[in-house]
Amino acid sequence: MAKAKVGKKATGVAMELPECPVCFETMSAPIFQCQSGHSLCNSCTKNLCPSICPMCRQAMTQMRNLTLEDIIAKANVPCPNKSFGCVYTMVTQEVDDHLKECIFRVMTCPLGAVFGKCSWTGNLKEIMNHFKERHPQNCNVNMETGVELSNVSIHEDERFLYLIQQGNLLFIVTMKIDTLQKVVYWVVQHIGSKKTAQQHIYEIHITSKQDPRRQVIFTDHCYNDTLSADAVYRLGKCGILPLEMFSHFILNKKISFKAVIKRGAPKPKKFDKSKNSNENKQPNASKNTNPKTGNAQRHKSPGPAVLKK
Repeated sequence: MAKAKVGKKATGVAMELPECPVCFETMSAPIFQCQSGHSLCNSCTKNLCPSICPMCRQAMTQMRNLTLEDIIAKANVPCPNKSFGCVYTMVTQEVDDHLKECIFRVMTCPLGAVFGKCSWTGNLKEIMNHFKERHPQNCNVNMETGVELSNVSIHEDERFLYLIQQGNLLFIVTMKIDTLQKVVYWVVQHIGSKKTAQQHIYEIHITSKQDPRRQVIFTDHCYNDTLSADAVYRLGKCGILPLEMFSHFILNKKISFKAVIKRGAPKPKKFDKSKNSNENKQPNASKNTNPKTGNAQRHKSPGPAVLKK
């Protein structure tokens, strides 16, 4: 197996990261040493039985090679999905977090993860085709026009999930009726990186079937799919409506809502206390008082303008 290289900007020399002499994988922390100083990766150290170094037959110790761990932690390494097309490089410590959101990772069907009725796995490019073939009712929905749900009751737990494509990006829209918490949740998640997710906001529009004048709009930033929808619900950073209020939006067990996803949003301007305090201060006394009397000085109106012939 090829060794990962660490670039050195100062000298332009590339140093190869060491491999474990037992499994031949690139070393990762924690790294333990034998009595002679040979280093093994953590998993191989645990699997040794008896705990004897395969290099020199000396006993393994609990002493860690901290210098080697520090070098590996600061090394820039390519994504393990590089062969599938990922071009990202990162320090070793960030690999696990990146793999959770890498668009070239092996993914499971979002419906299968929620309902347990689909065992499909594949990559991001295949997931929409999978939905079109196996779950057509859960995709190709124009969320900006709206979706109508049937057999909805505030007395029964229910969950709805839709896969939405916007340009080259995919989003998951979920709605959950929770009779235990007595609320309804809505959340929109981007399948991809946190950075891209944070660049998008969504709006959930709910219009009452009983009275179209009754409307509710929720607005929030998108999360990505590294968090489950249930985790976002627990955080409370999503659309939430009490069931008692939700009942006024249902007619004949039908409810409709729409989701609007937008890229970016202007950040609210920070309140400038110093500027506001200066505006509230009294005008400069030296400019608005009569220097002889000390009284407030009056300003005469210029009067109507007269045009000269």
